[in-house]
Amino acid sequence: MEITRAIKSEFLSFDSEQVVSELIGQLRKYEERHGLIFKKEKYIGVIEKKGLLRSRLDVSKAKINNFVHRTPLVNEHADVIETAYALFQADSDFVPVESNKKIVGVLSALDLAKLAAELPETKSFTVAEVKLVKGEKLEKDDPVSKAVDIMHKSRVDQVPVFEGKKLYGIVSFRDVLQKYLAWSPRRETSTKFEKVSGGSKGAESDKPNLALLPIKSFSTNQNIVTVSKTSKLSEAVSLMVNGNVSSAMVMDGEKFEGLLTLKNILRLVSSLQIPENFNIRFVGLNDVGLLAYQKEAVQKIASNEAFKLQREIQDQFSMVVHIKEYSKGDRERKYSVSLRVDAPGQSITVSQFDWRIETALRKTFDNAKNALKRKLKMEKSRRRVF
Repeated sequence: MEITRAIKSEFLSFDSEQVVSELIGQLRKYEERHGLIFKKEKYIGVIEKKGLLRSRLDVSKAKINNFVHRTPLVNEHADVIETAYALFQADSDFVPVESNKKIVGVLSALDLAKLAAELPETKSFTVAEVKLVKGEKLEKDDPVSKAVDIMHKSRVDQVPVFEGKKLYGIVSFRDVLQKYLAWSPRRETSTKFEKVSGGSKGAESDKPNLALLPIKSFSTNQNIVTVSKTSKLSEAVSLMVNGNVSSAMVMDGEKFEGLLTLKNILRLVSSLQIPENFNIRFVGLNDVGLLAYQKEAVQKIASNEAFKLQREIQDQFSMVVHIKEYSKGDRERKYSVSLRVDAPGQSITVSQFDWRIETALRKTFDNAKNALKRKLKMEKSRRRVF
Protein backbone atom coordinates (compact mmCIF):
# COMPACT_ATOMS: atom_id res chain seq x y z
CA MET A 1 0.00 0.00 0.00
CA GLU A 2 1.30 3.45 -0.95
CA ILE A 3 1.33 6.50 1.34
CA THR A 4 -0.11 8.70 -1.44
CA ARG A 5 -3.62 9.21 -0.06
CA ALA A 6 -2.31 10.23 3.39
CA ILE A 7 -0.14 13.07 2.07
CA LYS A 8 -1.24 16.60 2.98
CA SER A 9 -0.36 19.35 0.55
CA GLU A 10 -0.76 22.18 3.07
CA PHE A 11 1.86 22.68 5.78
CA LEU A 12 3.61 25.37 7.79
CA SER A 13 7.14 26.38 6.83
CA PHE A 14 9.67 28.51 8.67
CA ASP A 15 12.99 30.14 7.95
CA SER A 16 15.84 28.96 10.16
CA GLU A 17 16.65 32.58 11.12
CA GLN A 18 13.20 33.24 12.57
CA VAL A 19 12.88 33.31 16.34
CA VAL A 20 11.12 30.53 18.26
CA SER A 21 8.29 32.83 19.39
CA GLU A 22 7.24 33.31 15.76
CA LEU A 23 7.16 29.54 15.26
CA ILE A 24 5.11 29.01 18.43
CA GLY A 25 2.69 31.74 17.37
CA GLN A 26 2.07 30.09 14.00
CA LEU A 27 1.70 26.61 15.51
CA ARG A 28 -0.82 27.94 18.01
CA LYS A 29 -2.71 29.96 15.40
CA TYR A 30 -3.19 27.01 13.04
CA GLU A 31 -3.38 24.37 15.80
CA GLU A 32 -0.46 22.44 14.34
CA ARG A 33 2.35 20.52 16.04
CA HIS A 34 4.83 20.56 13.19
CA GLY A 35 6.44 22.68 10.53
CA LEU A 36 9.21 22.37 7.94
CA ILE A 37 12.34 24.47 8.38
CA PHE A 38 14.20 25.96 5.42
CA LYS A 39 17.51 27.76 5.07
CA LYS A 40 17.60 29.96 1.99
CA GLU A 41 14.79 27.90 0.44
CA LYS A 42 16.61 24.62 1.11
CA TYR A 43 14.86 22.11 3.39
CA ILE A 44 16.96 21.30 6.48
CA GLY A 45 14.55 19.56 8.88
CA VAL A 46 11.63 19.87 11.29
CA ILE A 47 11.44 21.53 14.68
CA GLU A 48 13.19 19.50 17.40
CA LYS A 49 10.62 19.33 20.18
CA LYS A 50 13.06 17.65 22.54
CA GLY A 51 15.34 20.67 22.19
CA LEU A 52 12.53 23.09 23.00
CA LEU A 53 11.86 21.16 26.20
CA ARG A 54 15.51 21.18 27.22
CA SER A 55 15.31 24.36 29.27
CA ARG A 56 13.37 27.57 29.77
CA LEU A 57 14.04 29.64 26.68
CA ASP A 58 13.79 33.28 25.87
CA VAL A 59 11.60 32.45 22.88
CA SER A 60 11.75 36.03 21.65
CA LYS A 61 15.51 35.70 21.08
CA ALA A 62 16.27 32.00 20.49
CA LYS A 63 16.46 31.18 16.77
CA ILE A 64 14.75 28.21 15.14
CA ASN A 65 18.10 27.22 13.62
CA ASN A 66 19.20 25.91 17.05
CA PHE A 67 16.31 23.42 17.22
CA VAL A 68 16.36 21.55 13.92
CA HIS A 69 15.71 17.81 13.73
CA ARG A 70 17.05 16.23 10.54
CA THR A 71 14.65 13.91 8.73
CA PRO A 72 14.66 12.02 5.44
CA LEU A 73 12.53 12.93 2.43
CA VAL A 74 10.07 10.20 1.45
CA ASN A 75 8.75 9.64 -2.05
CA GLU A 76 5.04 10.19 -2.76
CA HIS A 77 4.75 6.57 -3.93
CA ALA A 78 6.65 5.01 -1.02
CA ASP A 79 5.23 1.89 0.63
CA VAL A 80 3.64 2.16 4.09
CA ILE A 81 6.02 -0.35 5.71
CA GLU A 82 9.22 1.20 4.33
CA THR A 83 7.96 4.66 5.35
CA ALA A 84 7.18 3.45 8.88
CA TYR A 85 10.76 2.18 9.09
CA ALA A 86 12.12 5.55 7.84
CA LEU A 87 10.12 7.53 10.42
CA PHE A 88 11.04 5.17 13.25
CA GLN A 89 14.74 5.27 12.38
CA ALA A 90 14.65 9.06 12.12
CA ASP A 91 12.79 9.25 15.45
CA SER A 92 10.34 11.61 13.79
CA ASP A 93 6.56 11.89 13.66
CA PHE A 94 6.46 14.21 10.67
CA VAL A 95 8.31 14.14 7.31
CA PRO A 96 8.25 16.00 4.00
CA VAL A 97 7.20 14.17 0.85
CA GLU A 98 8.99 14.70 -2.46
CA SER A 99 8.17 14.19 -6.09
CA ASN A 100 10.70 14.88 -8.84
CA LYS A 101 13.08 16.32 -6.23
CA LYS A 102 10.52 18.88 -5.03
CA ILE A 103 8.63 18.90 -1.73
CA VAL A 104 4.95 18.41 -2.58
CA GLY A 105 3.48 17.78 0.86
CA VAL A 106 3.96 16.29 4.30
CA LEU A 107 3.09 13.07 6.07
CA SER A 108 2.39 12.76 9.79
CA ALA A 109 3.01 9.62 11.81
CA LEU A 110 -0.65 9.67 12.86
CA ASP A 111 -1.88 9.50 9.25
CA LEU A 112 0.74 6.85 8.47
CA ALA A 113 -0.42 4.74 11.43
CA LYS A 114 -3.98 4.94 10.10
CA LEU A 115 -2.82 3.47 6.78
CA ALA A 116 -0.69 0.86 8.54
CA ALA A 117 -3.71 -0.31 10.58
CA GLU A 118 -5.47 -1.14 7.29
CA LEU A 119 -2.74 -3.51 6.08
CA PRO A 120 -3.67 -7.22 5.88
CA GLU A 121 -0.61 -7.99 8.02
CA THR A 122 -1.79 -5.80 10.92
CA LYS A 123 -5.55 -6.46 11.00
CA SER A 124 -5.25 -9.13 13.70
CA PHE A 125 -2.89 -7.10 15.93
CA THR A 126 -3.96 -6.05 19.42
CA VAL A 127 -2.57 -3.31 21.64
CA ALA A 128 -0.80 -6.00 23.69
CA GLU A 129 1.57 -6.63 20.76
CA VAL A 130 2.94 -3.08 20.90
CA LYS A 131 5.65 -2.13 23.39
CA LEU A 132 4.16 0.34 25.88
CA VAL A 133 5.93 3.31 27.43
CA LYS A 134 5.82 3.01 31.22
CA GLY A 135 7.12 6.28 32.58
CA GLU A 136 6.76 7.90 35.95
CA LYS A 137 3.31 8.76 37.21
CA LEU A 138 2.53 12.42 37.63
CA GLU A 139 0.35 13.83 40.39
CA LYS A 140 -1.75 16.88 39.63
CA ASP A 141 0.16 18.92 42.23
CA ASP A 142 3.62 17.97 40.91
CA PRO A 143 5.55 20.87 39.33
CA VAL A 144 5.17 21.20 35.56
CA SER A 145 8.96 20.91 35.25
CA LYS A 146 8.57 17.22 36.13
CA ALA A 147 6.25 16.70 33.15
CA VAL A 148 8.71 18.52 30.90
CA ASP A 149 11.53 16.25 32.12
CA ILE A 150 9.50 13.11 31.35
CA MET A 151 8.59 14.34 27.85
CA HIS A 152 12.25 15.13 27.26
CA LYS A 153 13.65 11.82 28.52
CA SER A 154 10.94 9.47 27.24
CA ARG A 155 10.32 11.38 23.98
CA VAL A 156 6.55 11.32 24.44
CA ASP A 157 4.07 14.07 23.61
CA GLN A 158 1.58 13.21 26.35
CA VAL A 159 1.89 12.20 30.00
CA PRO A 160 -1.04 11.03 32.18
CA VAL A 161 -1.82 12.94 35.36
CA PHE A 162 -3.29 11.28 38.46
CA GLU A 163 -5.01 12.28 41.65
CA GLY A 164 -3.94 9.48 43.93
CA LYS A 165 -4.78 6.30 42.02
CA LYS A 166 -7.49 7.95 39.94
CA LEU A 167 -6.84 9.32 36.45
CA TYR A 168 -7.10 13.13 36.63
CA GLY A 169 -6.19 14.24 33.12
CA ILE A 170 -3.31 14.50 30.69
CA VAL A 171 -0.60 17.05 29.98
CA SER A 172 0.59 17.27 26.38
CA PHE A 173 3.37 18.91 24.42
CA ARG A 174 0.71 21.20 22.97
CA ASP A 175 -0.23 22.31 26.50
CA VAL A 176 3.41 22.99 27.28
CA LEU A 177 3.83 24.83 23.99
CA GLN A 178 0.82 27.06 24.57
CA LYS A 179 0.97 27.62 28.30
CA TYR A 180 4.59 27.18 29.35
CA LEU A 181 7.11 27.94 26.61
CA ALA A 182 5.18 31.00 25.45
CA TRP A 183 3.99 32.12 28.89
CA SER A 184 5.70 35.16 30.32
CA PRO A 185 6.01 35.20 34.13
CA ARG A 186 4.80 38.82 34.05
CA ARG A 187 1.28 37.56 33.34
CA GLU A 188 1.14 36.32 36.91
CA THR A 189 2.03 39.73 38.31
CA SER A 190 -0.76 42.26 38.48
CA THR A 191 -0.41 45.80 37.15
CA LYS A 192 -1.50 47.06 40.56
CA PHE A 193 1.31 45.15 42.26
CA GLU A 194 3.80 46.56 39.76
CA LYS A 195 2.69 50.09 40.60
CA VAL A 196 2.83 49.56 44.35
CA SER A 197 6.26 47.96 44.25
CA GLY A 198 7.61 50.52 41.82
CA GLY A 199 9.07 47.75 39.72
CA SER A 200 11.81 47.10 42.27
CA LYS A 201 14.28 44.20 42.08
CA GLY A 202 12.71 42.84 45.23
CA ALA A 203 9.41 42.59 43.43
CA GLU A 204 11.08 40.79 40.51
CA SER A 205 12.20 38.00 42.84
CA ASP A 206 8.62 37.50 44.02
CA LYS A 207 7.33 36.71 40.54
CA PRO A 208 6.26 33.07 40.25
CA ASN A 209 8.66 30.47 38.85
CA LEU A 210 6.61 28.80 36.12
CA ALA A 211 8.60 25.57 36.39
CA LEU A 212 7.25 25.16 39.94
CA LEU A 213 3.59 25.73 39.08
CA PRO A 214 1.43 22.61 39.53
CA ILE A 215 0.69 20.40 36.53
CA LYS A 216 -3.04 20.89 37.09
CA SER A 217 -2.54 24.45 35.78
CA PHE A 218 -1.48 23.02 32.42
CA SER A 219 -3.22 19.65 32.09
CA THR A 220 -6.48 19.02 30.31
CA ASN A 221 -9.36 16.59 30.69
CA GLN A 222 -10.17 16.69 26.98
CA ASN A 223 -9.02 14.36 24.19
CA ILE A 224 -8.02 11.62 26.61
CA VAL A 225 -7.96 8.39 24.61
CA THR A 226 -8.02 5.21 26.69
CA VAL A 227 -7.82 1.62 25.46
CA SER A 228 -7.16 -1.82 26.93
CA LYS A 229 -4.45 -4.33 26.01
CA THR A 230 -7.06 -6.53 24.38
CA SER A 231 -8.30 -3.75 22.08
CA LYS A 232 -7.67 -4.18 18.38
CA LEU A 233 -4.74 -2.02 17.29
CA SER A 234 -6.82 -0.69 14.38
CA GLU A 235 -9.53 0.46 16.82
CA ALA A 236 -6.94 2.17 19.06
CA VAL A 237 -5.40 3.98 16.09
CA SER A 238 -8.86 5.07 14.92
CA LEU A 239 -9.54 6.61 18.34
CA MET A 240 -6.17 8.40 18.24
CA VAL A 241 -6.90 9.77 14.77
CA ASN A 242 -10.37 10.98 15.79
CA GLY A 243 -8.93 12.66 18.88
CA ASN A 244 -5.90 13.97 16.94
CA VAL A 245 -3.54 12.69 19.65
CA SER A 246 -0.17 10.99 19.39
CA SER A 247 -0.67 8.47 22.21
CA ALA A 248 -3.36 6.57 24.07
CA MET A 249 -3.47 5.50 27.70
CA VAL A 250 -3.72 1.76 28.17
CA MET A 251 -5.85 0.97 31.20
CA ASP A 252 -6.86 -2.21 33.00
CA GLY A 253 -9.97 -0.94 34.76
CA GLU A 254 -8.58 2.01 36.73
CA LYS A 255 -5.01 0.69 36.63
CA PHE A 256 -2.63 2.49 34.26
CA GLU A 257 -0.67 -0.03 32.14
CA GLY A 258 1.35 2.37 29.99
CA LEU A 259 1.23 4.64 26.95
CA LEU A 260 0.53 3.40 23.45
CA THR A 261 2.66 5.75 21.33
CA LEU A 262 2.88 6.38 17.60
CA LYS A 263 6.61 5.71 17.71
CA ASN A 264 6.13 2.18 19.04
CA ILE A 265 3.27 1.51 16.62
CA LEU A 266 5.65 2.43 13.79
CA ARG A 267 8.32 0.25 15.39
CA LEU A 268 5.99 -2.75 15.15
CA VAL A 269 4.89 -1.98 11.59
CA SER A 270 8.45 -1.40 10.37
CA SER A 271 9.55 -4.75 11.81
CA LEU A 272 7.13 -6.71 9.64
CA GLN A 273 9.13 -9.19 7.62
CA ILE A 274 7.32 -9.84 4.35
CA PRO A 275 9.45 -12.08 2.12
CA GLU A 276 9.73 -11.16 -1.53
CA ASN A 277 7.99 -13.71 -3.74
CA PHE A 278 9.11 -12.25 -7.05
CA ASN A 279 12.16 -11.85 -9.26
CA ILE A 280 12.86 -9.05 -11.74
CA ARG A 281 14.84 -9.18 -14.98
CA PHE A 282 15.82 -5.96 -16.77
CA VAL A 283 16.28 -5.75 -20.53
CA GLY A 284 17.91 -2.69 -22.10
CA LEU A 285 18.81 -1.02 -18.79
CA ASN A 286 22.46 -0.67 -19.81
CA ASP A 287 21.69 0.32 -23.40
CA VAL A 288 19.70 3.54 -22.99
CA GLY A 289 22.40 5.91 -21.75
CA LEU A 290 21.12 6.32 -18.20
CA LEU A 291 23.38 7.82 -15.57
CA ALA A 292 24.37 5.71 -12.55
CA TYR A 293 21.86 7.40 -10.23
CA GLN A 294 19.06 6.90 -12.81
CA LYS A 295 19.81 3.17 -13.08
CA GLU A 296 19.73 2.91 -9.29
CA ALA A 297 16.40 4.78 -9.20
CA VAL A 298 14.91 2.45 -11.84
CA GLN A 299 15.94 -0.65 -9.88
CA LYS A 300 14.64 0.74 -6.60
CA ILE A 301 11.29 1.84 -8.08
CA ALA A 302 10.82 -1.55 -9.76
CA SER A 303 11.57 -3.38 -6.51
CA ASN A 304 9.17 -1.21 -4.48
CA GLU A 305 6.40 -1.49 -7.05
CA ALA A 306 6.84 -5.27 -7.32
CA PHE A 307 6.57 -5.45 -3.54
CA LYS A 308 3.17 -3.72 -3.80
CA LEU A 309 2.06 -6.00 -6.64
CA GLN A 310 2.61 -9.11 -4.56
CA ARG A 311 -0.23 -8.03 -2.28
CA GLU A 312 -2.53 -8.44 -5.28
CA ILE A 313 -0.99 -11.58 -6.76
CA GLN A 314 -0.27 -13.45 -3.48
CA ASP A 315 1.79 -16.09 -5.27
CA GLN A 316 5.25 -16.51 -6.77
CA PHE A 317 5.68 -14.42 -9.90
CA SER A 318 8.34 -13.08 -12.22
CA MET A 319 8.59 -9.94 -14.28
CA VAL A 320 10.58 -8.60 -17.18
CA VAL A 321 11.14 -4.83 -17.44
CA HIS A 322 12.10 -3.85 -21.01
CA ILE A 323 13.40 -0.29 -21.49
CA LYS A 324 13.87 1.47 -24.83
CA GLU A 325 14.96 4.99 -25.71
CA TYR A 326 13.80 7.24 -28.54
CA SER A 327 15.89 10.35 -29.21
CA LYS A 328 14.54 13.62 -30.56
CA GLY A 329 17.46 15.81 -31.46
CA ASP A 330 20.57 15.84 -29.28
CA ARG A 331 18.91 16.59 -25.94
CA GLU A 332 15.38 15.24 -25.68
CA ARG A 333 14.88 11.55 -25.03
CA LYS A 334 11.64 9.65 -24.71
CA TYR A 335 11.53 6.36 -22.85
CA SER A 336 9.37 3.33 -23.45
CA VAL A 337 8.87 0.83 -20.63
CA SER A 338 7.23 -2.54 -21.26
CA LEU A 339 6.40 -4.83 -18.38
CA ARG A 340 5.49 -8.50 -18.48
CA VAL A 341 4.25 -10.17 -15.30
CA ASP A 342 4.00 -13.97 -15.19
CA ALA A 343 2.25 -15.76 -12.32
CA PRO A 344 0.61 -19.20 -12.06
CA GLY A 345 -2.45 -19.13 -14.29
CA GLN A 346 -2.08 -15.55 -15.46
CA SER A 347 0.13 -13.27 -17.53
CA ILE A 348 -0.05 -9.50 -18.00
CA THR A 349 1.76 -7.26 -20.47
CA VAL A 350 1.59 -3.45 -20.25
CA SER A 351 3.64 -0.47 -21.46
CA GLN A 352 3.99 3.30 -21.14
CA PHE A 353 5.93 6.21 -22.69
CA ASP A 354 7.28 9.33 -20.99
CA TRP A 355 10.11 11.86 -21.22
CA ARG A 356 11.29 10.86 -17.72
CA ILE A 357 12.31 7.25 -17.19
CA GLU A 358 11.09 7.24 -13.57
CA THR A 359 7.64 8.53 -14.56
CA ALA A 360 7.35 6.02 -17.40
CA LEU A 361 8.24 3.18 -15.01
CA ARG A 362 5.72 4.20 -12.35
CA LYS A 363 2.95 4.64 -14.92
CA THR A 364 3.73 1.20 -16.33
CA PHE A 365 3.34 -0.40 -12.90
CA ASP A 366 0.09 1.57 -12.40
CA ASN A 367 -1.15 0.03 -15.65
CA ALA A 368 -0.19 -3.43 -14.37
CA LYS A 369 -2.08 -2.88 -11.08
CA ASN A 370 -5.18 -1.72 -12.96
CA ALA A 371 -4.97 -4.71 -15.33
CA LEU A 372 -4.70 -7.07 -12.36
CA LYS A 373 -7.74 -5.53 -10.67
CA ARG A 374 -9.80 -5.88 -13.87
CA LYS A 375 -8.72 -9.50 -14.20
CA LEU A 376 -9.61 -10.33 -10.59
CA LYS A 377 -12.98 -8.62 -10.99
CA MET A 378 -13.74 -10.68 -14.09
CA GLU A 379 -12.75 -13.91 -12.32
CA LYS A 380 -15.09 -13.12 -9.42
CA SER A 381 -17.93 -12.45 -11.88
CA ARG A 382 -17.35 -15.81 -13.56
CA ARG A 383 -17.46 -17.61 -10.20
CA ARG A 384 -20.83 -16.00 -9.42
CA VAL A 385 -22.21 -17.11 -12.80
CA PHE A 386 -21.19 -20.74 -12.38
